[in-house]
Amino acid sequence: MFSRPIYLYGTVLVLAFSAIFFLSLLWDGQPTRIPVGFVDLDNSYLSRTTYNQLNSVEGVEVINKYPSYHDARIAMQRGEIYGFMLVQEDTYKKAVNGERPTITCYYTEAFMVPGTFAYKNFLTIANVVNAGVKRSVLRAKGVSEVDLMPQIQPINIDMHGIGNPWASYAIYLISVLWPGILGLCIVVMTVFTIGFELKMRTSKEWINISGGSVINALVGKLLPYFILYMIMGISFEILIYLIIGYPLNGPFWVMLLNVVMLILSSFGVGIFFIGLFPVLRDALSAASLYSVLALSMSGMTFPVESMVVPIQGIAQLFPLRQYYLIYAKWGVLGSGIQDCWINILGVCLFFFLPFMVLLRLKKALIYQNYPTK
Repeated sequence: MFSRPIYLYGTVLVLAFSAIFFLSLLWDGQPTRIPVGFVDLDNSYLSRTTYNQLNSVEGVEVINKYPSYHDARIAMQRGEIYGFMLVQEDTYKKAVNGERPTITCYYTEAFMVPGTFAYKNFLTIANVVNAGVKRSVLRAKGVSEVDLMPQIQPINIDMHGIGNPWASYAIYLISVLWPGILGLCIVVMTVFTIGFELKMRTSKEWINISGGSVINALVGKLLPYFILYMIMGISFEILIYLIIGYPLNGPFWVMLLNVVMLILSSFGVGIFFIGLFPVLRDALSAASLYSVLALSMSGMTFPVESMVVPIQGIAQLFPLRQYYLIYAKWGVLGSGIQDCWINILGVCLFFFLPFMVLLRLKKALIYQNYPTK
């Protein structure tokens, strides 16, 4: 482990850097002051009010007022802004006359997070302006203050975010993203550690030292890595849930057990790939592709239930998906083992993957009859 820097990178440095990077990047929970633009073709009290209210919200910052739609669009295409609001001519006049004018919002989805946040703030301001115009018109008609709100907002919506009431990106991304990187490192390093013995033609000596037992060889080779990854995984769980204070409605030991099962299952997947493809380059390619897909298939950014049916089934073939479901059901919702026992069973099945390829792997380690280049 101390002979090549890659072992240190794959066990400690990558995971430590990832934790520091993501925690510092998303420390505020949500991005703020996203640059947007404003096009005022009406130059009225209503358009000036809309501009002031848009510039007062925390989520966006109006960095420029553009004279035309064309100028604002060019700025958005250049990446200077992530969206803009356009107030057409005679908007105030039409609003007063009850003609329902349109305030148009443009935003880019080329950058999903800032574009979505720009749209969210545009929609909020549009609703505020709409309510303000309604109130002014109703007041002019002589409607009393008591009767105003039932007409402006007949139904009052009382929303409560479960598990993440702040809608913090850090909580729902880092809680699964970093374990996903942990699983990726384990799978890739397991493949590399075993495959390197094959590539350097030292695998036969390794088996002989292990008394001819491939199980002894694997346990002896991977035990130090398991200890290091356990320290990193448990330290991360302690950091986010006990020190930083990410919300957790289930018992803390559940998350400790969850990360231990993720680590063991990732080792199982790594051994399976190097046993299935006992050539270092082939196994690394397959394992890397599998591990990267796990981040998308976990469901943390896009719900698996909204994917096409075949993909929903494929998503169950990733340990990170089971980790995420255990975290969501027991950790976030606090529903207990009765709702996630199937996921616990599912992640445990990955422990037995190596037994499917042990004989093939042993033959590869002894006879070395696979290409090394």
